[in-house]
Amino acid sequence: MASVDPTDDSLWRWVLYEYRFDPERNQKRNVVVAAFDNEDEFRRAFDDHLGRLHAELAAGTRSSFGSVTGRTMPPGHLAAQKRGHDVRRAIEHGVDPAPVLRHGPLPEGMAVLSLSSFELDEPSG
Repeated sequence: MASVDPTDDSLWRWVLYEYRFDPERNQKRNVVVAAFDNEDEFRRAFDDHLGRLHAELAAGTRSSFGSVTGRTMPPGHLAAQKRGHDVRRAIEHGVDPAPVLRHGPLPEGMAVLSLSSFELDEPSG
């Protein structure tokens, strides 16, 4: 199986996660196990990893069951997520997010609406 860098934002990737304790952050969270540029390789790795988790549970070498999940990330996904974060932070601080919006699309499910003032023309008559 050929894995790819999960942060390589130039290609489609299928990312495999395991929900487990992360000692670096001292908390349980989804931890990246591997990323693949091929769905079939991802599915094989997913099944293998899930099988190992079940075997560890059955053998008593794992104290609690985490979970194994996966997601696809299209090219530009991480950049769009960063732009969305930057736009949200700009709005929270009362700053116009327009400069950030010029650099590309926002993440799926996020939109920015703005209102501008305008004057109504008096009816002639």
